[in-house]
Amino acid sequence: MENNNTISTLLMANAYGPADVLTFQDFDLGELRNGYARIKTKAAGINPIDARRMTGEFKHAGLPQTFGTEFSGEILAISENSQGFQIGDAVLGSGEGFTHANVIDVPIGNLIRKPDNISWEVAGSVAGVSQTAMTILDEIGDIKSLLIHGASGGVGSITVQLAKARGITVIGTASKRNLEYLESLGAIAVEYGDGLIERIKAAYPEAIDAAVDMIGTEEATQASLATVQPDGVIATIAGKPVSSKRVVPIWVKRNPKNLQFVVDGLASGKFQWEIDSVFPFDKAKDAFTKILEGHTKGKLLLQF
Repeated sequence: MENNNTISTLLMANAYGPADVLTFQDFDLGELRNGYARIKTKAAGINPIDARRMTGEFKHAGLPQTFGTEFSGEILAISENSQGFQIGDAVLGSGEGFTHANVIDVPIGNLIRKPDNISWEVAGSVAGVSQTAMTILDEIGDIKSLLIHGASGGVGSITVQLAKARGITVIGTASKRNLEYLESLGAIAVEYGDGLIERIKAAYPEAIDAAVDMIGTEEATQASLATVQPDGVIATIAGKPVSSKRVVPIWVKRNPKNLQFVVDGLASGKFQWEIDSVFPFDKAKDAFTKILEGHTKGKLLLQF
């Protein structure tokens, strides 16, 4: 076991605000803890919740803030009980505390081997959204139709595909420029904006079994209430206040087996994965600014 102290450069915010609050700081990781692997980060996904924490819109911990929940990289050091992993292995998974840093310590149980035919960028953007999507479908339960608001983003894109694989008809809302992309994933694509309810009903006249909002707008809430059957689940992963008690929050449950299922699907070509934009680590401020603008198609990520 290699326990040499390592200095990591990580992304941090000591105040809330726009991307200008982000800084790079050196951090001594200290000795590697038992049950952990030390990873040289290759890529790390950015999720809307990261940027909303930066601005202070979503607060679940005090300052300073660190960011990132998913990564890909190479093992630099590993503790005892390595579970078959070794130094130099290419891996991906969920982090612990932050992944927007050039070196991170991760519980060994969070690691998945990176298939050779998946790029560092794809691998680094998979863990968070995949496990969120699987959680959504598992908690909503046995349904035949699903309305997804903001379906062209990272979580939405894989949720559409996972739902289709379960035989679920998916109605997905997105901006006009992303409708063709949604259709390519197998969804019935509907443009959001004025008249959304009428367009959803025209595209799918039957009452929908369930809905999930990935963007957190009142428009999405009202459209769900108007189109989902009275006893159907209406959920949100946006972490924003809602105007109806029918809308229930869903929080991701980390499950490496669920992640492995998606990774295997990507490696075999069963699932598609879209990268919207890749930013070098030193351009993280630009990346966070872009994700706050919305209308993404797939994932944004940092490259190290």
